This record gives sequence, C-alpha cells and structure tokens, in this order.
Amino acid sequence: MSLDSPGTLAQLAKRIKEDIDAYSVKVFDDGPREHLGASIIGHPCARYSWSTFRWIYHKKYTGRMYRLFERGKLEEARFIKLLRGIGFEVWETTEDGEQHRVIMAQGHGGGSLDGVIRFPQDYDIDEPLLVEFKTNGTGRGFTELKRGVTLAKPIHFAQMSLYGYKYNLQYALYMNVNKNDDDIHIEIVKLNWILGRELETKMGHIIASQEPPAKIAESPAYFECKYCDYVDHCHNQRMPDKNCRSCVNAKPIVDAKWHCVFWEQVIPTEFIKQGCGEWKGII
Repeated sequence: MSLDSPGTLAQLAKRIKEDIDAYSVKVFDDGPREHLGASIIGHPCARYSWSTFRWIYHKKYTGRMYRLFERGKLEEARFIKLLRGIGFEVWETTEDGEQHRVIMAQGHGGGSLDGVIRFPQDYDIDEPLLVEFKTNGTGRGFTELKRGVTLAKPIHFAQMSLYGYKYNLQYALYMNVNKNDDDIHIEIVKLNWILGRELETKMGHIIASQEPPAKIAESPAYFECKYCDYVDHCHNQRMPDKNCRSCVNAKPIVDAKWHCVFWEQVIPTEFIKQGCGEWKGII
C-alpha cells in the first residue's frame, strides 16, 4: 500500500481509531465487579445495588467511554502530586504497600480508599483526613457541587462516610476535577459515622438477600428508573445475564466465595461467569 494513493491517509487514520477503540474495550472492560462496592451502596435504590452484586446485567460501552472511565483513575496520581506539591503528606497505600481497603460482609462487600492525608505544618491542624478523588465533565454534574457534595453527590458522601466510619476518620477532603477545563472543586466535609454504620448493615442485607429488594418506584418513567441499566429487568421482565451469581441456586458464603445449592458445592471461581445447564434466573 502506498501512502500516496488517493484516500489512503484517511483510511489509515480511520483504521487506527477503530483499532484503538477495540483495544480500549478489550483492556479497560474488567467485567462485572466481584464485590459490592462502597461506591454504590449509597445508591437510593437498594434493588440497583442488589442487581449489580448479583450480576443481573453487565453493560457494554464503546471504546471512547471506557477511555473516559479510565481517565478518572489516571487523575488520582495528578491529585496526589498537587497535594504533595503544596506540602500535604499523602498515604495512598499502607506501610505494606497495599491499598487502604475496607472488607465487609464475609468478603463480598468493600472498597478502596484513595488515600489518607495530613495537613502541612503551617496549617496548624494535626488531624488525618480521608481523601476522595472524583472527575466530572462540564455541566450540571460539576456546577451542582457549589451546593456541597452532601447534596449534589449524596452517593459520594455515603461512600466517604462508610470509609470514615471504618477507618475512624471524622473528616474528608473531597476533590473533583472538571475534565473539560481543569477547574477543581475542593471541599472539606464532616463525615456521618451513623450513616456509615447503616450502610454497612445495608450492605450485609443486600448481599445475603436471595430475593430482589423492592423497586424504588412502580413506574419505569420515574427519574431514577428511566436512566437505570436495570430498568428492563425491573419493569419489563427482561431475563438476567446467565452466570452463577444471577442464578437462584447460588448463595454468597464466607471468604467471598459462592455455594451452589443444586450441586451442593463451592462454585469454582473461573466457572462463575458462565453458569451451567441448571441455571435458573433469580428474577
């Protein structure tokens, strides 16, 4: 192929983009999360959290969207660099080099802290804080933060409160960057340990439940339902994806494992994603 041939340059550019998109889907789609994350336990609909945990449906995105999700992870190192640059101590890992983690509900629930920080000496504050990093695009999602994270992003506040409760941290530094113009929303919030304790209890109940919790609304036109990934499963009897976790015979047990009632044995981890011939949808 000659680069001087008519249309060749445009065709090559198109192919490169298509290859990058395919690569992004392959590399950045980690599949459904194995544990019920602290990042979603504060969702107002318990059925949403339950459906996520039971792998009712794993939504596929375009390569561009997966790169956008990856962008949030890449920003964490930048946040840390900025904080250290102005004198903060930042511990994104423990002394053993492991992430600060919260493990609950027999290993089936939990999450990872972005880090723990301490103010520079000239701030004259000797109290460690939880730190949470988020990203947003231009628009209502970012501008609403002027109202405060507690009101604008209650799921983020719930996540931080659960972490704070488990790590005995009363305050959090919340940082959210606008990916379009690099504006940063910075807020220090007092965490709600009572909420954190309630969320831990809620997590345990959702994980143990063999039946879907009640819907947040009976109409699919309800705001929370309209844009939900599980709207057809809740309101239109759509069958769940086939895997062991979406099967009525599977139950979560200790050490983040699953037990099959039909086969009367612990389900091999590598088999969970596919299910077997005796699969029966839990909804």
